Amino acid sequence: MCAKIALLLVLVGAASAAVLPDKFYGTFDLDHSENFDEYLTAKGYGWFTRKLVTFATFKKVFTKTSNKNLFDYSNLTSKKDVHYKNVQLGKAFQGEGLDSTKHEITFTLKDGHLFEHHKPLEGGDAKEETYEYLFDKEFLLVRMSFNGVEGRRFYKRLP
Repeated sequence: MCAKIALLLVLVGAASAAVLPDKFYGTFDLDHSENFDEYLTAKGYGWFTRKLVTFATFKKVFTKTSNKNLFDYSNLTSKKDVHYKNVQLGKAFQGEGLDSTKHEITFTLKDGHLFEHHKPLEGGDAKEETYEYLFDKEFLLVRMSFNGVEGRRFYKRLP
């Protein structure tokens, strides 16, 4: 009987962990970056491409769906928009990356931080990477790292 109760508690805990916290929902506009050019350099981007990316506008949008275990995510830029519908935490799906190639994408939640993992499925220059979303005062901070170089982008919640 104790084993059944313990299993039930584990399952209930796992189910509640599969819901995106309310603090992530909303629209966030890029405010500023730290060490982002160095991060892009570490990834092998040339000067011209780095300048295009640096000067592009970026918005992150997390939207609730009718199912509390699913959410929609959009990454809106002045160059290209990507939209992922009915995302479930911990469940991989195929989607298009900003580089216009197919990726296997998984969103996970750990210790209040949201992680977005991309694994490219096609050839090309895209590399496997993970973005970490957390809150730093009034900003949604997105941290990314490549070859030991961390870039940070700070997004301000729009009203």
